[in-house]
Amino acid sequence: MTAWDRLDNNRMLGLARLGFAGLLVCVLLIQPQAVYAETYSVDGMIGQVNGRAIYTNAVLDEQLRETFSRWGRELPRETFRKRAAERIAIKLNSMVTDALIYGEAKRALSDAERQGLTGAQSHYREQLLREYGQGSPALAEANLIEKTGLNMDQTLENWRQAAVVSRYMQQKLRPKVNVTRKDVKRYYQDHYDVFNPPSQRTVRVIQTLSEEDAQQIRTLLDQGTPFAEAAKSDFNLFRPDTGGLMGAMAGEQLFADPTVNQTTLGLPAGQCAGPIAVDEKQWFVCVEKLEQPPGQPLMEVQTRIHATLFEQQLREHSEKYRERLFENGSYNSIEQMTLSLLQIAMDRYAKTGG
Repeated sequence: MTAWDRLDNNRMLGLARLGFAGLLVCVLLIQPQAVYAETYSVDGMIGQVNGRAIYTNAVLDEQLRETFSRWGRELPRETFRKRAAERIAIKLNSMVTDALIYGEAKRALSDAERQGLTGAQSHYREQLLREYGQGSPALAEANLIEKTGLNMDQTLENWRQAAVVSRYMQQKLRPKVNVTRKDVKRYYQDHYDVFNPPSQRTVRVIQTLSEEDAQQIRTLLDQGTPFAEAAKSDFNLFRPDTGGLMGAMAGEQLFADPTVNQTTLGLPAGQCAGPIAVDEKQWFVCVEKLEQPPGQPLMEVQTRIHATLFEQQLREHSEKYRERLFENGSYNSIEQMTLSLLQIAMDRYAKTGG
């Protein structure tokens, strides 16, 4: 087994050793953006997913209500409508997706996983009691509702669903991911400049139209006149107002003329050259500053590249899986639910005019 194989296997074995209960309390790779709870404090049903109701207050939660209230005070009515419609659609899409995944994930739980989940949920409940109620269920319930808008049962159900969905997505999708050594090397080569930034040169240029003017510049430089000052003389035709400053130039192709380009690339910081005959002009170049950022060889970055490619493949598989869920799932039109909720948001929060 190669070092590369061990790198990937160790990562998977580390996750396996945690077990189901351990994974539940980890920051998992795929975390649902919004968890669809079984029950809510509601003021109206606006749709269903696999026979389970979606209620207005489940979508227009405390955070969204605060956002819409602020937008209603600050934004014109039509601007509010566009932004609110986008936010509602995103929230609904997330809720419907999570509900579809949860239905499938819950059916896939083994008896051992159900037991582990129940034990982990009990542990989480004790944690909530300590954090929000100092051990008192009544105080914890009151503080949870005040701070999160959810009671204890709803909080535990959200947690349970997030754990089940995350675990299921890892079990279902991670085995499909296959990042090879060849993939890593190709990524490195395709992003070579990212890992090996090109040198940066601050360059100044002087151009004259005659050998006589070039000789005048050469005399100034030989007398110790700084290049930037010589470039401000009347003999220079190239940006005399800025002392011939080209600014920072990156890479190996600095000038179109190959002689000027190679001469400049060969100069260390603080060194100048010229005159260089180019067509009818005489050139002088000076590298005022030279910076070479340190490069990163493949061996130093292969673990990071592997992780990046792993995440990319996982997202691709996740998107395909979610698309299949939407194709086969049973749910009300997200567009129609968005319109219904948008009308409620407009009535509650948007300005009446403007």
